Amino acid sequence: MSGKKYISYFQSVITIGVLSEGENTIEASSNANKKLLSKDGVNYCVFDQTDFKLSEIEEWNPEFETENVSEDGFRFRFNPDERTRNIITTRMQKKAGELTEEDCERFVKEAIESSLHE
Repeated sequence: MSGKKYISYFQSVITIGVLSEGENTIEASSNANKKLLSKDGVNYCVFDQTDFKLSEIEEWNPEFETENVSEDGFRFRFNPDERTRNIITTRMQKKAGELTEEDCERFVKEAIESSLHE
């Protein structure tokens, strides 16, 4: 049995220091922003970037996942969350407890066929 899948998010901060002039910090900031966005680019600046650090991790539970079956094809695994289940039951005019795997399969098949014929 394989373990659960998780997605880990890493963040880093990039700092750009732009040399600008102004009568005060507000004017200097405005001039620096204009320089940074100028199509001529920034001539005098300093770049710094922090190391990437783990900021969050969550279990990976995609609603659609593919499994390689062979070189000729693949298989979808559909694991709808509660919101998607509610949409399916509403469109099929069923109660939440009555939804079956076959209903979900039919819904996905019809959705794919509908989008292909547009």
